[in-house]
Amino acid sequence: MCVVCKSRLSQAEMLRLQCKNKEILPFNGIGRSFYICNDCINDKKLDKIIQRICKISKINKEIIRKIKEM
Repeated sequence: MCVVCKSRLSQAEMLRLQCKNKEILPFNGIGRSFYICNDCINDKKLDKIIQRICKISKINKEIIRKIKEM
């Protein structure tokens, strides 16, 4: 389920990320993670939600775009 829009899509259609040391990283198979659908990458709510999840003050959307391209 996407943490932004709460839509239920298949895992292949979403981006799986994790927070580690107050950084957003692609999920490496260890620890907790969260999903973001492709439609919500540019959503205004994304900043606020990821700040709450990762306990960081500001997020860099370029990081999420680079992770998506991997």
